[in-house]
Amino acid sequence: MHRAAVATISILWFSAAFAAQEFPTGDPTALAFDVVSIKSLEGIARARLPGARQSQGRFARAATTVRQLVEYAYDVQPLQVTGGPAWMSTGRFQVDARTERTTTPAQMRAMVKQMLAERFALKAHIEVRERPIYRLVMAHQDGKLGPSLYRTDDGECGGSNPQPCDLSAWSGGLMSSGMGLQQLALALFNRSQATGVDRPVVDHTGLAGMFGFTLMFSPFSAAPQASNDPSIFVALREQLGLKLEPARGPVELVVIDSVEQPTPN
Repeated sequence: MHRAAVATISILWFSAAFAAQEFPTGDPTALAFDVVSIKSLEGIARARLPGARQSQGRFARAATTVRQLVEYAYDVQPLQVTGGPAWMSTGRFQVDARTERTTTPAQMRAMVKQMLAERFALKAHIEVRERPIYRLVMAHQDGKLGPSLYRTDDGECGGSNPQPCDLSAWSGGLMSSGMGLQQLALALFNRSQATGVDRPVVDHTGLAGMFGFTLMFSPFSAAPQASNDPSIFVALREQLGLKLEPARGPVELVVIDSVEQPTPN
């Protein structure tokens, strides 16, 4: 496959969840919550509010913005939402939505999307635009792998498995016993609050197959003195033999066409 085509396909992994959220149904109400309560928090101190809750059949946020709801519904990072009025990012709402149905994570996101359309009159579309990205490339010219990166092609995952075998993630680390480097690139961006990687990452290592690894880094949100681990950029080079190279490329965005203040309960 042509190199440019590989890059385009790789970046579109970020929108894999878009397709997963759309599941066939002959009943439009199957995607809707049974009960939805939305309250504006203007003038209410956030310290007095309860925490966010999410459980089977319930979606609750104590003090959320509409932009954050869009990020959840479309399963994207903040920089992948563009357009819309300023109050989408500043106005906060208390949301409590419930259904008696048993729901999957994809169905829950789809119902939040439906709630946004019904209560906030949200209209949005998906658009591919050129944006700053990172290329995940080899750090050494000889292609040498880092001490914490190893091949697992003969393991139980198998080189033909398009999804990660497993991925353990915490505030200062990522670990897997078998996943493709394309999935590692995706994980670095999807966990940007921990890693500090604020651009989509595209695999340009040229390495196919499955790899196991342990990556330890200083959490992006932690104070410098709170961790002895290196930044994600240094950790990738020293531990995995990889590096992030700034570039520009196609990124799928959720473009806000129109949105309104919520309808009364």
